Amino acid sequence: EEVPGMRLVDLSMTVDECESAPFAKDEYYFKLKPIVRWEEKGFVSNMVEMTVHAGTHIDSPHHFFRDKPSIEALPLEAMIGEAIVLDLTFKGTPKARITPEDLDQAERALNEKGIRIEPGAILFLRTDWPKGHTTTDPKWWDESPCLTKAAAEWLVARRPSVLGYDFAQEEKGADYEKAEEILGSGMRVHRTILPRVTFQIENLTNLDQIPSRVKVIALPAKWKTESAPARVIALLDE
Repeated sequence: EEVPGMRLVDLSMTVDECESAPFAKDEYYFKLKPIVRWEEKGFVSNMVEMTVHAGTHIDSPHHFFRDKPSIEALPLEAMIGEAIVLDLTFKGTPKARITPEDLDQAERALNEKGIRIEPGAILFLRTDWPKGHTTTDPKWWDESPCLTKAAAEWLVARRPSVLGYDFAQEEKGADYEKAEEILGSGMRVHRTILPRVTFQIENLTNLDQIPSRVKVIALPAKWKTESAPARVIALLDE
């Protein structure tokens, strides 16, 4: 869409039916169930069976903390603002583990551009991991870079309002290596981050197409659930 003086960049994945899914059975990832077909009525209408964690989505703190807000209770103010992009592309390699030292390096690079991370910030972590990958392939998830628990602590110490990632950020370790094992793991990164942010955005894409500081809009569907699909876009001044 052409808006005068502005260019829009879509930071959201397309969600469609897939042969394999990283962490849910095929029929639970995203499955269309036809109600009306073109051939029958001349129009089409579908139901969807899906996990609320398919594609680009927002996790509310309720995902891990029963008494904290779920999606429909999140403040709209947190969904629009200026995002700061931490460049971690040097860790965008299979099975890389992102450490506090890596985040220090990315923060120094921002400081050199005159950008500081202030409390209440929207922080995006960019690895470019989605590039050249099929994001519904289990390998995308299983081999993704991840955060260490110490890196998660580093992030929440900066007191951001929102964190977003273009990689499967949960720490892989002794209790969890592959996507299908995640529910049996300690989920250390989620448990560290979610009680201390307004929400987090998972499965961002196209972070290579935006500058280090950019206006973003991240709107989840207003579902009474722990997480919900979101359309996340960046607004670039031309």
